[in-house]
Amino acid sequence: MAEIPCVQAFGYIPPQISSHYQAFEDKQNVLIFLNYFEIDNQMLILLSPCPIEYSQQSFIVFSSTICPRYKVSQKLIVSIGQFKSIVSFNILLFGDLFLTNKTQFQPYNARNFQTFIEPTPLPQINILVVPGVYSIHFDQIYEFLECKLAQKNEPIQPQTKFYTLYYTTNPYRVCNIQYQFDKNTQLIDYLFYLIDNSIYSDINEIQQIFMLDNPKGTLLDFLQGKNYPPSVNFVQCIRKNFNLNVQDTKFYILQQIKSISQMHQNGDYMKIFCPNCEEDNKCTLLSSNYQQIYFAGESALFKYPLSIKFMDLVCRTFLQLISQLILIANAQNATYQIGRLANIDRIEEAISCPSFNLQRNYQNLEMLGDVVIKYLTSAMLFEETKYKTENVLTSARVRLITNKYLSGIYSKLKLNTMNFKINSKKFLNHMMMIINEQEDPKLSQKQQADIYEALCGACYIKNYEFKDLIDFFKLSKFEFKGKLQQFYKGKPLIDFKENIIDKENDNDYPLKKQIIVRPFSETIKFNQPFQEFEDYLGCKLNKIEEALTLDEFERLEFFGDAILELLVIVNVHKECEKLYYNPQQQQLCREGKITQKLLLCPGMLHTAKISLLDSGFMGTMAIYHNFHQYARNLTRETQNDIKRVLTLLRDEQFTDFRKINQYSAQIPKTMSDLWESVAACIFVEYGWEMVVKIYGEMYKPYIKYVVDNISLIYDFYQSSGSLK
Repeated sequence: MAEIPCVQAFGYIPPQISSHYQAFEDKQNVLIFLNYFEIDNQMLILLSPCPIEYSQQSFIVFSSTICPRYKVSQKLIVSIGQFKSIVSFNILLFGDLFLTNKTQFQPYNARNFQTFIEPTPLPQINILVVPGVYSIHFDQIYEFLECKLAQKNEPIQPQTKFYTLYYTTNPYRVCNIQYQFDKNTQLIDYLFYLIDNSIYSDINEIQQIFMLDNPKGTLLDFLQGKNYPPSVNFVQCIRKNFNLNVQDTKFYILQQIKSISQMHQNGDYMKIFCPNCEEDNKCTLLSSNYQQIYFAGESALFKYPLSIKFMDLVCRTFLQLISQLILIANAQNATYQIGRLANIDRIEEAISCPSFNLQRNYQNLEMLGDVVIKYLTSAMLFEETKYKTENVLTSARVRLITNKYLSGIYSKLKLNTMNFKINSKKFLNHMMMIINEQEDPKLSQKQQADIYEALCGACYIKNYEFKDLIDFFKLSKFEFKGKLQQFYKGKPLIDFKENIIDKENDNDYPLKKQIIVRPFSETIKFNQPFQEFEDYLGCKLNKIEEALTLDEFERLEFFGDAILELLVIVNVHKECEKLYYNPQQQQLCREGKITQKLLLCPGMLHTAKISLLDSGFMGTMAIYHNFHQYARNLTRETQNDIKRVLTLLRDEQFTDFRKINQYSAQIPKTMSDLWESVAACIFVEYGWEMVVKIYGEMYKPYIKYVVDNISLIYDFYQSSGSLK
């Protein structure tokens, strides 16, 4: 085994990336898996030792849209000879790309071939790249190896434009041609070329750098130093090693290609955004504006056997693809581990920390998972008649939703998260013996709890079925003992297809329009017949008396709180994802063209919670729909408070969302409790279908308003400190 020159830490590397390739039939054949990626109308094929399953979602790396062509890696068996060729191809290729090859055929400290087909003490990155479109182009691999190992050098051909790479053998350099000239080319012509191509700004700058008093004579004489004073270091180096073949008639100014680690020099590696990679103009390994130059005559310059297009594609995307493949493999393993209860793209999201992906991480699903857990635990506890009061029920629920409890469950799952990006600027050549010796950073107790909640959200959002999450509870040994099946069926989804807002007043607050059609009640009545209320709701309720009687509705109010929170958050989340959580939005955010707050985030969902579930909103809704008229056991003081606030509500215009929440302190809390207890009463007797039909219709215009104006509302609550 080769000497270990360096150690590089990646954290945990999944087996799809780090396993050795399986050789069989007395090591005559090798099993490989082909991973096809469509990138900027090109195809890049990466080989992995194990199959990788993709969500088939595209992702963007430095303005290049990368889309897996197939959902699962394609299996292929190759001969041991073919596999050796592939490994040699990669060792030599990445040696050139990292500028570590000191000679044409001897890469520095290359890995031993056996490290690819036999287990190693510590995991390595065993992803290989091959040329090809629909299959591996072995002809290109053999041509490359023949050039490198057999030193079959193809001389440069006469041409006026150069769209390929070249190399020199003494010393060995992979280069692009900056300038072609002959014995009669004047020095001043080359200097003007440097200015025209923005390598230098003007002739004075060039004269100062090159130490030229008089730019006369030929370029060839200048490079030889004939009758010229000492110049800049790289020119002096050319002069010192100048070797002119008398048969040469064409000469070349060369520039060594960039190292792969020098790509995207102006890029933001946290946001994976490079301002130089816009549309068709992508970063390239060609050093067109690099000042240091080299010289070669036509007899010392040879054609490089791989295209610039292929080399650029590898340089632009390979290092970040490694980071993405680790995420995809971790998500694949987690998906298998939790019995495919969630889609792999959602698992990718749930196991990604903000430090890995600021735009798409567990925070999106965490609050959704939180409210679903709250609902299921509330339903389970509501089944237990031994819990008589809201305080007892709440205390029992708190134990099951604390960070300590949830983090303990998460840690037993032993899933691998993505805590940080591989900084490709510091990425070392993985074809050298690079060892991963660092474990993933430890997650805090809250992070572990949040990721568990995100996984719950991922399971639930797959089909919006409680069964999927209950199955995940069983798998993760969450203490769930719910038995009453009617509580765990149905979906709290509101149909938003119908246009519920007048086109002329799209941005009007819904209550402003509703009170025009039906104002707040002009008469104050209490203790009205329950049947009138049932007629208003459109359903017969056996528990209506319990739901509307103070000191009796505590259990229903406890359950109703969880029911309405789920109804609101699930629908806000679903609608927000359509507008604020697509790849285009995420890319605009990475590029700084929109702010982070315009992506779906916990702040948005918390904004919805404040807007639609606080006591001001629910109390106002209860009074608007006359819940107070049918309540029982209201104290005289509460009745007077309702009369007073109803007078204020009649005069209120409700011009925007802030108005309704301002009544939180004025409306008796009893009204929001009634709003919740009636919701639970409907649910207990009819399930989600009737809750959506009644409460969903009442909430629909407000959810739509909040979603459409989420940025404005988010800004308001953030500035007021409500989101802290």
